[in-house]
Amino acid sequence: MLETLIDFPDDALHARDVVTEAHVDAMMAGLAKIGVRRASWDSYGDGHGGFFLPTGLADLTGEDERSESWRRYGATLDVLRNPLKTAVEAGHRHGIEVYGYYKPYETGPAMYFPEGSPEARAYGRLWKLGGYLTWLDPFVVQHPELRIKRWDDALHGQGEPICAVRLTKKDDSPTRVTADHLQVWTSDLNYRYQRFDGDFKVVETVEPAARDVYDMDGNRLTAAGDPVRALTLSGFEVRDRYVMVTTDFAEGPADFENSGVDLMAALDRDGQEITGVFATGAAIWEGDKADFRKWGLMFDDGWARMPICLDDPNTTPPGPVGYGLGHRGVIAFTAGRNAYLPAALCETEPAVQAYWLRWIQEMIDAGVDGVDFRVEGHSTHTDCPGAYGYNDIVMEQAAARRPNDPLGAVPEVRGEAYTAFLQRARALLREHGRAMRINLNIDYFRPDPPGPELPAYPANIDFNWKQWVEMDLLDEAIMRFFRSPFDWLFDDPIAQDMIATCERHGVSVVVNRYMTDLAGLPQAGNDREAEFRRVREDGRFAGFILYESDTFGGWDEQGNWSVRRDDVKGLCRAFAETSR
Repeated sequence: MLETLIDFPDDALHARDVVTEAHVDAMMAGLAKIGVRRASWDSYGDGHGGFFLPTGLADLTGEDERSESWRRYGATLDVLRNPLKTAVEAGHRHGIEVYGYYKPYETGPAMYFPEGSPEARAYGRLWKLGGYLTWLDPFVVQHPELRIKRWDDALHGQGEPICAVRLTKKDDSPTRVTADHLQVWTSDLNYRYQRFDGDFKVVETVEPAARDVYDMDGNRLTAAGDPVRALTLSGFEVRDRYVMVTTDFAEGPADFENSGVDLMAALDRDGQEITGVFATGAAIWEGDKADFRKWGLMFDDGWARMPICLDDPNTTPPGPVGYGLGHRGVIAFTAGRNAYLPAALCETEPAVQAYWLRWIQEMIDAGVDGVDFRVEGHSTHTDCPGAYGYNDIVMEQAAARRPNDPLGAVPEVRGEAYTAFLQRARALLREHGRAMRINLNIDYFRPDPPGPELPAYPANIDFNWKQWVEMDLLDEAIMRFFRSPFDWLFDDPIAQDMIATCERHGVSVVVNRYMTDLAGLPQAGNDREAEFRRVREDGRFAGFILYESDTFGGWDEQGNWSVRRDDVKGLCRAFAETSR
């Protein structure tokens, strides 16, 4: 079966007009025309009014097309009321099954505005270091204490002025950066930074690295004990809460490179490191606006472990940084740690499970043919994912289970709670005659998930996928991967175990494939038609999911929806040929 995933906010935000019922009908007609027989519709609280949105940004800032797109998206929700219900009705008219696509941990993408910005004043809903989250499910705003909590660690130097900054290179090779090139900028509100106009001195040293340093991809940049070059700026006392360092270089080549979280350390009067979080100028949302002169920066959003060069020019236009956008050549610090993940709720809390089940009931009420479950999302982004998952209820249960090692019991406690939720969801769906599918994440359901995937998942929890299959919690499994090579479907031991386990228990398997090409990912530039043919010829797979509709299709000026990419058209032709 040929399927697709519709992450509707992307379709709506990129549409040229407000999306109406006629547009949704045209989408389903267009999908049916290319052979799609099942569509999974990503739910953003469709059954209870949707998420809070920054719908009036265009009025507020008078800025750009993206701001105007939020207005159109808000107007779309006003028109459709319940987009999922509209999609179900349209899909059924055109012979397409429609499944709800449910990410329990995604109750608000980690999108926020700098705290001093007009956007934050108008649309800020929940505080995080750097600013205010905005795109949130109302339940999260009403119950922020039910989010996944950080462990209680000691935070040094909170409220103290910053009296020195140490900049550390990944090695001891010479650098072009000198005192004449360095600049310190500060802000008390992470908005429109001002250059520090006082004098400071710079001392350059070569010293042994205190620890191993790894970048976001798991590459070791520095081994403990290796010589590294450091620049220590001192002679000031900064009380503003946000401190940024950059240079005045207008061109490359840059050489002062390190992981963002290891490049900078803020020190107190005694030379002790102040506990805090960092911003590198990059972000998955609003990264193109993250200009320290005109706006603000994004702290603790999962990108700061990427390698950066301090002496990259900071005046160049925003461009791709990792998998988002941003400006280069800056590193910034603020004291503190976020007590909770941005918007992901803790599965062990009874109130959270009850809420999740209400959401499933809303999808059933909308008429879905089934529900897909996925743990990966955008509500968990942080630079230190391993520090979260320690809510009070979790620690109480972990201590009761393993008094001498409560931390070791945390993944078990949380994993069992999530499995119990899936059991309840299965019972509810079966009661109403609806199917249940679960995404088996090849990237993450393994002992050594790739570093860039970590911010997209809740950590410190056992996702017992094999147990889910053995307990008959799914009618079909979705093989999902983002960072893994396509060949892993056929030769990775864990992927093969997933497929074989499903086969033994009579669970069919479908393949989810990203249609977008992101630079640096294994699938970039792959032949999608050849991939589809390989999946089809393998014989173990019951379907192929085109992920996601916005990346390969859209509406024209007359409101007709069609595929816009030749490679996807070729894939669909191949499906038609092999289906005869």
